[in-house]
Amino acid sequence: MKKLIILGVFFYGTHATGQTAADSAAIRTAALDYVEGFFTADTVRLARGLSPQLVKRIIDDRGGKSILGTMGQKDLIGYASAGQKMPDKNPAEPFKATINIYDIKKGIAIAKISTNKMPEFFDYIQIGRMNGEWKIINVLWAFN
Repeated sequence: MKKLIILGVFFYGTHATGQTAADSAAIRTAALDYVEGFFTADTVRLARGLSPQLVKRIIDDRGGKSILGTMGQKDLIGYASAGQKMPDKNPAEPFKATINIYDIKKGIAIAKISTNKMPEFFDYIQIGRMNGEWKIINVLWAFN
């Protein structure tokens, strides 16, 4: 009986999180739409991965005093549509993004994005499932 209870708790716990392979794949797709769309100035792809209410922040202390910088979805799309592509630090290498998903539970997730093309910074993203689609809600990023 004790083993049956333990198994029941285990299966309930794994089921309650709602984490599926499809969720992980959709989170990776949204993250890649964001980072690859921004890198290549593809505004359609960039917008597809972002919530319209996105908030992207940086704590910039390079000048000796911390400043909180904030951008929204429209700002990012504006930079991309103005042709402000990210500089390619390694033109001989194909673009590669690494997406590390740390947790998925009840329609929200947290992940980290880093790339071989933009090694000077990385993004931590909070992403949520809205109307059946995973969209990036918040980004906190930093320079390496």
